[in-house]
Amino acid sequence: MKYFVFFLIFCGSFNLFGQTTVNPSIKRKSTNDVFISKIEILENKTVVHMYYQGKNQKETINEYLRKNPQLAEQLRRMDPFMRQLYLQQMMGGMGGATISFQPSSYLKTSDGKKYKYLSSSNIPKAPERQDVEPGKRYNFKVTFEKIPKGFEVIDLIESKADKNNEFTFWNFYGIKINNPGEKGQKKEEVITEEIEEEEVFEEIVVNENQEFRIFGKIKDADTQNSISAKISCQDGKDSFDSLQTSKSGSFEFIITSDSLVTMVVSAPGYQTHEETMNIKMFKGKEAINKDIFLEKAILITKTNPKPTEIKVEKPVEVAPTEPVIKESEYIGTPSENKDNKAAFKLDKVYFNVGEATLLSESFEQLDKLVLYLKANENLKIQIEGHTDNQGDAKMNKKLSLDRAFNVREYLVSKGISNKRIKFTGLGDTQPVNSNNKEEDRKQNRRVEYRFIE
Repeated sequence: MKYFVFFLIFCGSFNLFGQTTVNPSIKRKSTNDVFISKIEILENKTVVHMYYQGKNQKETINEYLRKNPQLAEQLRRMDPFMRQLYLQQMMGGMGGATISFQPSSYLKTSDGKKYKYLSSSNIPKAPERQDVEPGKRYNFKVTFEKIPKGFEVIDLIESKADKNNEFTFWNFYGIKINNPGEKGQKKEEVITEEIEEEEVFEEIVVNENQEFRIFGKIKDADTQNSISAKISCQDGKDSFDSLQTSKSGSFEFIITSDSLVTMVVSAPGYQTHEETMNIKMFKGKEAINKDIFLEKAILITKTNPKPTEIKVEKPVEVAPTEPVIKESEYIGTPSENKDNKAAFKLDKVYFNVGEATLLSESFEQLDKLVLYLKANENLKIQIEGHTDNQGDAKMNKKLSLDRAFNVREYLVSKGISNKRIKFTGLGDTQPVNSNNKEEDRKQNRRVEYRFIE
């Protein structure tokens, strides 16, 4: 009987001093990485139990492409090999994320009053940050001033804006909690959780399969018609296979190597085509559909024409349609980069701060680079993006990669073969000036190009 009385007293005291809500419903939140697992309203404080769930690489890529639909559409139009190469570089540039909690955070009730942040545990306070691993869960608690009775819908606000150029803040709106008021007190409106479905761009990380299938057709590069051809395929160092296609041009190879595969394609009247692929780029796919296009061979015939009387006529002057650019007239200005003195800075290529979309003011200089590359068809270049050191270094590297990619895509759209242009993002690793002042940082934010073999 004594134990029963003690139990009643304990329960009564708990109801007196605390209210608990497990997995509260939420109307809207600024991020899909962070969750509220429990909210406790105790005698003199409100404790919010939260956790951060790190995304794996595939989820991170999908989220980024969902927020950048123009880039996603560009990737869908790319050659599969180049698309996979770009995605691999993106994944390498993203790395892990970092987390912290803003001490300026607060809880807000429906009457507009704010309840201050008091402390947090298992998570650093901003500006300090903690590195997190992809796919791992991190539990932490945040303590605020006590929410008065009767408020059953609250907001948790880290910042007035959901995000800036560097970070996403953890804002939760319309959190439904168990916090009834006194008898006769008007009850707040019940808010139900709204969940948005995620759109998956495409599978990036692939199952580790022992076999990989390459199939497609051989086609005439001009007419797009299928043609019969001989294909030799070297799978790694030892395995070698070849076949003769029918008029349909269809071929298929089963690859057991996880490294380089070289295909050599030949057909009468066409130039021989040789292509090497890195199968590791496609790990996660069971197969790839790849058509191969052959260029017609150039036939040179020798003739012995009879000598004829040579008539000299006044040449007709024709206005050139495009200016001819000499090889010595490089586009841009020599780079100030000590690590890469052979590079040239595209000093009239512009972006908005924190964005990768080319501004229209950039087109004039890029058009000149297009003409230069058309006038020098033997040259190949690498586009290199650079940023200052403001913000997260991993995000800076990704931003620099996106900018280099968009410059490359513009050149390709103007008729320059994508085989002649490589691209990379170097982030803040190669500054040309200090990052102490905005004027110096502006010089570090740049796009350059250099000539490659």
